[in-house]
Amino acid sequence: MDSVSTVGKGYFNYYHVKSRTDYTDGKARTAWYDRDLTKEEICSNNVTLNREYAGADLCRKVASAYEGIAEANRAKYSTAREATDAIWAKYTATREYSAYSHEERVAMARNELNMTLYGTVQLGDVHNDPHLKGEVTKNKLGNDEKNDREFNVKTLGKQIMNVLEKFGVDPSVVNSNSFIFSIDSKTKKVAVSFLDNKDGADELINLLQEALNSKNNAEKLFNNLLCDANKQGLLPKDVLIKYKLYSDFYDITGLDIDDFKQTKDGFVDDGVEAKEIFKEALKSTTRVPTEFKGAAYEYFVQLEAQAVEYDISKVSVLNVSMEYRNGYVHLNGDQKHIDYSV
Repeated sequence: MDSVSTVGKGYFNYYHVKSRTDYTDGKARTAWYDRDLTKEEICSNNVTLNREYAGADLCRKVASAYEGIAEANRAKYSTAREATDAIWAKYTATREYSAYSHEERVAMARNELNMTLYGTVQLGDVHNDPHLKGEVTKNKLGNDEKNDREFNVKTLGKQIMNVLEKFGVDPSVVNSNSFIFSIDSKTKKVAVSFLDNKDGADELINLLQEALNSKNNAEKLFNNLLCDANKQGLLPKDVLIKYKLYSDFYDITGLDIDDFKQTKDGFVDDGVEAKEIFKEALKSTTRVPTEFKGAAYEYFVQLEAQAVEYDISKVSVLNVSMEYRNGYVHLNGDQKHIDYSV
């Protein structure tokens, strides 16, 4: 397999990792920073083009720093597993990078790994990379939050319509009705209802729900609304902590923290502490790299300590909802573009 330079152009799946779409080597797919923002799927966040271009520039700079290293890795490691183990060990199990913070080492490992396997980096991984010292950082990447928010709402509406049309929904029917899309934070499933309590039309409601719950559109829509709510300061601290606690515990253990009894020291079920169940489940999970399982456990313990400051059984479950009227995500006042309920 021949390696190709794809900095700023896209990625190739060098090791044919099955979880990625498999492309013929040398046939690079358009990268995230050249993507069509109105593509036929919902995005977790949409930002204005000037932010996209600035982010793309950061990615190109980081990708360029790892391109030679990635090429050497591909010549050295014959499988994706070998490359993955070696790169994580390089940044976590040697003293060479001990002077860097945990966040910096994670960023370097992810960026080198992505460049090695796929020939590109992800915007979410580049901000803490030491190669960007002195560059624009995540917190300074664009400063027009109002325009960003309006752009996200406008683009989100287009993406939702694209998804609906793909499932055969008639745009004229959608444009002549008003809907509420509600998402439960536990199930990450969209429930659709008419805004004006219109009777009947169950077939349309079922089709909308099927479309929005296809692939991972519902989860991305949830993350989009959650991200926006966080930026606007609309989420109560206790509700957000409960959501994080539930999500982390469920993702690793598959269990519901609500089934555990709250004590002053944490959560317990039949005398067994939730943190111990979490630690045991971490040993076998593949969701967290081995080198970072200790950090994941420490984070959960800290999160649990924050949660027991409240009577978690009385804290509302996070649910987000938005109005979709005439094919648009509507703004509700100057500061509240999307309606949230908790």
